[in-house]
Parts: sequence; C-alpha cells; structure tokens
Amino acid sequence: MSTPSPTAPTLLCVPHAAGVARAFAGLGQALAPPTRTVALELPGHGTRMREPVRDDFAGVLEDLVRATGTHTARPYVLLGHSMGAAFAYELGRHWSALGRPPRAVLLVGRNGPTARSLLPDLHGLPDDAFLDGVRRLGGTPPQLFDHPELVALFTPVLRADFTLSETYTPLPGPPLGCPLFVSAGTDDPMVDDAGLRDWENHADGDVHVEWLPGGHFLLDDPVFQNYVAGVLRRLPQPVV
Repeated sequence: MSTPSPTAPTLLCVPHAAGVARAFAGLGQALAPPTRTVALELPGHGTRMREPVRDDFAGVLEDLVRATGTHTARPYVLLGHSMGAAFAYELGRHWSALGRPPRAVLLVGRNGPTARSLLPDLHGLPDDAFLDGVRRLGGTPPQLFDHPELVALFTPVLRADFTLSETYTPLPGPPLGCPLFVSAGTDDPMVDDAGLRDWENHADGDVHVEWLPGGHFLLDDPVFQNYVAGVLRRLPQPVV
C-alpha cells in the first residue's frame, strides 16, 4: 500500500478493457512514497469477478462514482488507460460538477472522443472473429485462447468492455477545466497525434500531449512511471 503524504494527491486509476486493478501495482510501487495509488476494479473483473459484468457506460460510471467518492474529499488525480481514459475523463467531469474537481486527469493510450477510429470495431462481431481481433491487438495472455473453459469465461467480459470502449461518446455537460495530460506509446497502433490532440476539443484547461517509447501496454515501463511521477511533481502544491 502506498504511503500518503499530506500534500500529495491520491492517484485514482481506471484500467483498460478486460484489465484489472492489479495492473497498476507496479506503478503504485514506483510512486510510493509520497503518492497513494488507488486502483479501481470494475464489476465482473479481478477481485469482483463474481459480480455481473456490465456493458452500459452510465451504469459502470455510477459504480466508479461510488468507489471514488470518499477519495475526492482530499486532493486527487485521475488516471485512465485506454478504455479507462474515457471513464477517468467522465469521473473528472462528474466530480467537477459537484465542486470536487481533480487536480489533473492523465489519459493514456486513447484518442479523443471525436477523433476518427484507427481500427475497426470488434464488439459486434461473432465470437470467432471477435476473439481473433482481440488476439491480434495483444495485451491478452496468449494461453487464454488455448483453453476453451477460459475463453467461455472471459469472452463476455471482453465483449462488454469493448462495447463500452467502442461506443463511448461524451456525456452532456461542460468539458473538464483541470489540466489534461495525454500520453501514448510511439508504437501504439490505436492512437495518432491528431487523435491525442482531439482531447483539446473536450477541455477548458491546458492539454499536454506526450509521446513515450513503447506500445499500448506501458504501465510497467519505467519511462512511463517516471513520466507520471514527473506530472505529479509539476502540479502546484495545494493549500492544506
């Protein structure tokens, strides 16, 4: 568990499609101390795998709102990876509207909401084609596809998350006013420069775009972890 500092913000992290909270374990260790990292678990994933998985964005967002409520009473920063970036952005808007804005939002490995899609959608394909597309994207353990019982268990989770990610459009309301820090790996096939800069169309504050070495899955890369630490150091210290 990360050791919090009175002035360091809590880092609230939302994982990628089919990702789990422990995906942020390495990042949390790299940032502690002084930052306390809280990784959020989605329904039907990881430690919550016995719960029904959900493919309705508003319902999952409501679940995340409940999970983050107590953490927004003190300084906090949101970080979302890929699909999680959409939820981090909307969480920031939700809490900003209630007078508890994040100090910043870090959006990793995802183009802005109104950018063109670089890859074909997968969520509506038949199972065989869907799983083949997921396999080609990488990030899913290859051995999973060799075990029919695991495929049967995780296909609904994968499909629900791809539905959430591929059908997301911004919810009604004003854009975020806090700084946005947008980053991606130079070898990530899911993003491009124009797409990352599309976040500027959904922000009232500063937007900082950073390209880092690596691909789509870079949470455990020391370069990425140093980047996050640098962003947190750049934020003005709150009055406590």
